[in-house]
Amino acid sequence: MIAAVKAVATTPSTALVAGATAVAAVGSVGVVTGKGSVNSSAPAIFVLKGVPKPTPTPTPAPTPAPSPSAKGFGLGINVAPVDYYSNEYTFMNLVSGHGWVDTNNGWQSLPNGQLDTYGMPKQVPTNKSYAYVMTPPSQVFNGQSVAIRCTWTGSGDVNIGGSRKNLVRGDHVLTFDWPAGPPPEGNTRNWINVSGVPANDPVRNLDCREKSAPRDQMFASQLIDSLKPYSVLRFLDWSATNTNPAKITWAERTLPTGVNQADHSRGVALENMVLLANTVGADPWFAIPWNADEDYVTRMAKLVHDSLASNRRVYVEIGNENWNYAFPLAHQIQSEGLAAGLDTNGFGANLKRYSQKTVWAMKIWAKVFADRPGQLVRVIGAQSANPWVGQQVMAEPNVAANVDALAIAPYFNYAGDVTGRSLVERQASLRAGLAQTMKDITGNQDTAKQYGKRLITYEGGQHVVDFTNGGAARVQDINRSAVMYDLYKSYISAWKSQVNDVLTLYSATGMAGAGGAWGIREYAGQPVDQTPKRKAALEFGK
Repeated sequence: MIAAVKAVATTPSTALVAGATAVAAVGSVGVVTGKGSVNSSAPAIFVLKGVPKPTPTPTPAPTPAPSPSAKGFGLGINVAPVDYYSNEYTFMNLVSGHGWVDTNNGWQSLPNGQLDTYGMPKQVPTNKSYAYVMTPPSQVFNGQSVAIRCTWTGSGDVNIGGSRKNLVRGDHVLTFDWPAGPPPEGNTRNWINVSGVPANDPVRNLDCREKSAPRDQMFASQLIDSLKPYSVLRFLDWSATNTNPAKITWAERTLPTGVNQADHSRGVALENMVLLANTVGADPWFAIPWNADEDYVTRMAKLVHDSLASNRRVYVEIGNENWNYAFPLAHQIQSEGLAAGLDTNGFGANLKRYSQKTVWAMKIWAKVFADRPGQLVRVIGAQSANPWVGQQVMAEPNVAANVDALAIAPYFNYAGDVTGRSLVERQASLRAGLAQTMKDITGNQDTAKQYGKRLITYEGGQHVVDFTNGGAARVQDINRSAVMYDLYKSYISAWKSQVNDVLTLYSATGMAGAGGAWGIREYAGQPVDQTPKRKAALEFGK
């Protein structure tokens, strides 16, 4: 999937415009287009600006022979981001999907040095006011007003700004009504304001939730119910994998009770990912950030091993779409591979370095899961429309001995140019594109079969974008049409018949616009009869 189209944006405004047309250079091997096809004759279109030192490759203990991971169809989903503007209602505490901003400085984010380990301001100086935008509860999208209670400890003035109604103050408690707003975004924002907070007794333990919700309930009930049909939950958009920070350490990770679970440089707390998988009764799929050090990877594996329900499997990969040069990570991997002398060709160096580091990470996880290797599914990624990528990574030394599954993203798109075409004509073209996508899978099937590995998807679904005039409306009308229900039923049925293994869709919830309609629903709580993609998916759920 092209990063510029579906990458998680860091602000509401960039979320709306993310999706500039991306053409990803892949050295002399070819150029990846928006659909993921490759033009092998295309020249390289980028220049490396320095070659960083490759990530050290430690030597964990040899991998024990794993028990075969069970194969069989299962429907998975990529969980939606937790940002307050994502249209998902994830945490019951509405103070979870943003960070603190300085209202006296253009609502700029507070530096980490002014926050404690839980993401709360250490103090608020005189004549200053800090704000935190809350995540709207899903009921407001559906025409309901919601009663909210906020509680905290410590000293300082706490107030509510925005569209709130019926505000009532008490001792370390505020109640208000969150008014209904039209979908898909609600348009009834509310935020916490804090001022006059002393350093010796700062505001802490801040919690805003539905008045009727138990204080210890971590996740919104609608989130749990919406994810129960799926057998696999992929946490890519809860991780820091796509943002690719230069340094990832265990000491600086997000804590499970931290107020900013939407910190893209650190990701959602790993404990919360495991908790959601256990709560829903699904197998989690983790993407390890590429720059995580060995200590982080080891501790991550141990935490999952010790806290995941014993009847659950865990899927794990490192990075995301290493072949996709629309992501900065692909350039880093290539630079590391060239610096290490793995290949003189840029893309070849990328694939070899990716394979090398996958083996490194999978050996660490296998050592941790040595007592129950059949619970671990070690994943290496490839490109759906270019089976050559999968062939290359699987052929690299030690890869076949240290992975269990080859993962692709078989998106389907229009079969040709649909400029100026009617909705009916575009639907017909999309149906033809779906048929071609299923034909393209065979090359990766052959590779997986050759090495005795499972073929699964890390993402999948339609891939319609339209940046021309009126494109947003065209993306919306085809994704909201009844034909999309038929297309998704055909897509899932074909995968089940042809491959019969895990199909992980992208994604659970998301807005629809020119840059794509990646969510199988547009907002939390959206009625199923308004979500043709989700309606079809639910027929294949567990």
